[in-house]
Amino acid sequence: MFTLYAKNGTCSMAVHVLLNELNQPVTMIPHTVGDKVNPELLKINPRGQVPVLKKDDMLMREGGAMLTWLCDEYNSPLLPRKGAERANVLQWLMFANATLHPAYARAFFVMRNAQADKDAMLKTAVEAIQIMWNEVEEQLQKTDYVCGKECCVADILLTVIANWSQYIPMPISYGAKTKAMFSRVIARPSYQKAIEVEQVEYKAAA
Repeated sequence: MFTLYAKNGTCSMAVHVLLNELNQPVTMIPHTVGDKVNPELLKINPRGQVPVLKKDDMLMREGGAMLTWLCDEYNSPLLPRKGAERANVLQWLMFANATLHPAYARAFFVMRNAQADKDAMLKTAVEAIQIMWNEVEEQLQKTDYVCGKECCVADILLTVIANWSQYIPMPISYGAKTKAMFSRVIARPSYQKAIEVEQVEYKAAA
């Protein structure tokens, strides 16, 4: 059985959804105990960040690596095995993990830490996020999902990240095709199960 150190609704949720897709049982360990980072998590990841995934002697601390490895290990159609199709899914997965995710992190950092010019700094961060969602919408003019007619692992991570916009006090909008993609992804039983366990209210598809 897998053990997933997680925080409800964060990027760890994508790993949770994928484990559900793969019909892999998982024990969820919370990021915090009371108002402090879980000491058990700090022992295996001094950064105190989630997700962290454990199974037997295997320990992984990077979400993008977890998503890729799980798809490969369990031969999931959410990540093609080879060729241009695989490269395309990996490109969009890395867009979500290494481009869009840090853009939200910058906005949250400004919200927590900025003193002078906070509104201007947050506006700049939000504008960068909006450009990225516009890119997703442009891609979805061609296909139902970012890589074709079928859902892929990148769609799952994009859908998780999109729901963070509700916590930013400046508007971030999604095109009609993007919201339709979110609706299809969250309707999957694997996602619904994660929503129920993590008690997440999904708003990005509205």
